[in-house]
Amino acid sequence: MLAKLLVKLANSRLGVPAKSLMRRLQETYYNAEVLSRPVTKIAPLSVNVSASAKSRVNILIPEINFARFYGGYMAKFHLARKLVEAGHSVRVITVDQCVRDIDSWKRDIVEYEGIEDIFDKIEVECCFDRNNRIEVSPNDVIIATTWWSAYIANALVKEIGSQEFIYLVQEYEPFTFPMGSYYALANESYAFPHRAFYSTELLQEYFQNNNVGWLHNTVEDRSDHYEYFENAIIDYPERTEIKKRASRERKLLFYARPEPHAARNMFETGFLALSKAIEDGVFDSGNWSFHGIGSSHGDIPLPKGKKLEMLGKFGLSEYKSTLLEYDLGLALMYTPHPSLLPLELACAGMPIVTNTCMNKTVDKLRALSINMHVAAPSVEGVANKLAAAVKYEPDLSSRYIGSKVNWARNWEDALDHRRMSKLNEWITSIRSH
Repeated sequence: MLAKLLVKLANSRLGVPAKSLMRRLQETYYNAEVLSRPVTKIAPLSVNVSASAKSRVNILIPEINFARFYGGYMAKFHLARKLVEAGHSVRVITVDQCVRDIDSWKRDIVEYEGIEDIFDKIEVECCFDRNNRIEVSPNDVIIATTWWSAYIANALVKEIGSQEFIYLVQEYEPFTFPMGSYYALANESYAFPHRAFYSTELLQEYFQNNNVGWLHNTVEDRSDHYEYFENAIIDYPERTEIKKRASRERKLLFYARPEPHAARNMFETGFLALSKAIEDGVFDSGNWSFHGIGSSHGDIPLPKGKKLEMLGKFGLSEYKSTLLEYDLGLALMYTPHPSLLPLELACAGMPIVTNTCMNKTVDKLRALSINMHVAAPSVEGVANKLAAAVKYEPDLSSRYIGSKVNWARNWEDALDHRRMSKLNEWITSIRSH
């Protein structure tokens, strides 16, 4: 009744001025804020170019925020560490809003093995305020780590008289947007002259297969301008077997991210497939419970009186121990990148349902671990693989074999001698031009 009255009021003459005012407020906000965001995001840094300045390798990152310090950020900071160990002076430059708090950062980063003292070894500049003018050398090298920092890097190399920057590519970032302005902006970032350091061979293969950008959409052979690495995943080296838990309860962990910015993680497909599997009786035996990770969203009802209990996000050590409590994983991503969570769930010894996408095929994912149950990216496809994974779950010996994932499980292997030699060659080459 109340809803009907509100609709009637909104459509009456009394409601017209209110709707007109709301429209003007929305237009004012859009004109003042939304239209300025792309300009603000890719605005160049303010710099003083000085021949007397020391030469640095500058890594452009969005922010330093340990609430969002996951695989992508660990790659950036381990790369900074390895460059310091190779003898380079490294400066990290944040280009988005970021509260500078070195003391807090030092406390938070001790949880991350290998980079506990990184803030004692690098410089940090916060440059969201583009009036913050920083000193650069003509011999500086720039590393971009996101599509918008690639715009900033491209402008910066021109300021210092260089020709190329290094681009740490951890996703084909247009896939994080619907088709539109930001998709086009992100795609254009690969058109700038650069050397690419791709996160995973599958991602590099996608760029090659689709002739993406300056490196691949050319008749000139630039194969010496790109290389790939594997983001190190968590490991359980102490494990010698998979043991069935004493409790009769079985637990499923779903990488559940309903937020629009995480659309590539296919929350709707995963949720509907899980619901279908429950309705079809896949989980009727075993006293299964269902948990979601990766979002602060509230719990969500499932069929047959079940619920998806949303656990939120975890710190690294808690995350690592939590994975061992589960018997089955569900983690989807509709991009060519394999995603790190499916690999880590497999490494924790559970069957994991994930999906194909473009050059990310069943054979390529199964070659990484037999714990991977690889579905077509559809509700029915995922539901069918959930049924198969439930049947596989009691096979403890196969789960143990599958936990030996064919992937880098520490950062010394991820950023090994071959890859760091390539990066050092690039740095030398960029400085010589």
